[in-house]
Amino acid sequence: MSEQQNQSESSKTDGQRFYHAKTGCQLILSLSEDEMECRAHLELKPDGSPPSTDDLKGFLAVDGITIGIDEENLSIFLSEATPGKSTNAILAFGIVPEKGKDGSLEYSFISLEPPPVNSSEHTDDSETQKVDFRAVQQFINVEPDQEIGRILQPTLGIPGKTVRGKSVPAEPGKPLMLKLGQNVRVGGENSEILYAEIHGRVKYEADTIHVVEEYVVDGDVDFSVGNIRFNGFVEVRGDVLDGFQVSASKGLKITGNVGNCKLISHGNVEFCGMDGQGVGSVLCGGNLTAHFIHDSTVECWGNMIADVELRNCKIRCRGALVSGMLSGGDCVTLAGIEVKKLGAPSAIKTSVHSGVDYHDLDRLDILLDQVEKLQEQLGTTKDMQELKQLTEKRQQFDRMILELRRRRAPGSNPKVNIKDKIHEGTTICLGSTVELFSKEESGPVSLIENSLQGGLRRLSMSSLEIMADELEKASIQNDEEERLKAEAAELEKEQTEQKSETDETPA
Repeated sequence: MSEQQNQSESSKTDGQRFYHAKTGCQLILSLSEDEMECRAHLELKPDGSPPSTDDLKGFLAVDGITIGIDEENLSIFLSEATPGKSTNAILAFGIVPEKGKDGSLEYSFISLEPPPVNSSEHTDDSETQKVDFRAVQQFINVEPDQEIGRILQPTLGIPGKTVRGKSVPAEPGKPLMLKLGQNVRVGGENSEILYAEIHGRVKYEADTIHVVEEYVVDGDVDFSVGNIRFNGFVEVRGDVLDGFQVSASKGLKITGNVGNCKLISHGNVEFCGMDGQGVGSVLCGGNLTAHFIHDSTVECWGNMIADVELRNCKIRCRGALVSGMLSGGDCVTLAGIEVKKLGAPSAIKTSVHSGVDYHDLDRLDILLDQVEKLQEQLGTTKDMQELKQLTEKRQQFDRMILELRRRRAPGSNPKVNIKDKIHEGTTICLGSTVELFSKEESGPVSLIENSLQGGLRRLSMSSLEIMADELEKASIQNDEEERLKAEAAELEKEQTEQKSETDETPA
């Protein structure tokens, strides 16, 4: 017999025994105390023969043993019977009751899918396809009133039977001990359905389920964390390594540095530093705060602060920008710029444009490109009707361009504050004035457009809260007062000279 059977024989406490005798042999059938096993002991005399299979089944039936008879064990038991020796085996096993399933929570959303496959071309060749191993996000975003899951009630289980057909009750499952945490409510006829009340993610810890608005990564964003897309606030207590994307609808805070990554948030964004290596980008729907940003593209709908340095960046900001140093790249802001140093000693090309909405600049670039193409068509067409249509279209574009150039978006402040110096090679555009600095100039100074004489006005530095329009009006008024004073002084001088000449003329 097998080792498992021998172990089972030794583990069960004996109950009833049944004796059966036949010429040349004696059979003892023993029930375990719980009647879940029937063991057989057969002794053959030297000249005896074992009972037949039908005889053995008949003995079992006489003793009421009808459930779980093991045909294989029975056959082996009889085949191993040897004259002059005894044989043992388990011939029947009761049906063990199945415990009921415990109550559980069944989530309603689809489980996380395996990492998607990316391919540069549409092909069935698996060698050209790449798995995105960064797509390992381990939580699901939920929305207000979205069904999170359902509470499944425990089951009673399936009763068992002894080898003599007696029912063995099953142990019922235990109910789910679940507490409702924040931002979760119940519904349904039996309060079995769970609903989210806010945008966020499901958090199930201990015996409580919540929907939370924050997701904290206690370390780096790497392959173990993967890309993050969360309808809430994300905090990363480490770095974001190259190639990863973090998207957080309500705000993003990164304690460490960011590589050539993509950061997206409708709220505020904060991180230590970023080296985008020419491909990294930030899309911020609120205010952006950092120590430094290098070689990156930044789009910010609020104010932007980089207290140490912005270097070789493409910046589009709909608020004010404040930085320690801004060198290289192209910067467009709506509400003004204030930096300690602008440009670089190596005369690296640096361009800043303040007081304009970058969306207007983008539309202007598109229109200018269309006008250029239209002008090429005008130069080649010979059809008078087509020429007329193209001319009308050109005039329409010209009006749109003029309107865009005159437009002043709300909050516009064409002003640049320089605390220390402006390096050679820097271009500043304020309103309709563009000035390329061919030599270094020192601050502190506020630069605004000189609307009367053209060029830039260089004024004593004032806060960005003081708008360029106010300064220009004050400057014009001051210029007018100075002009009137100069005219009055000149007139007084002429009158004095005339009087002197009169006094010196002989009578």
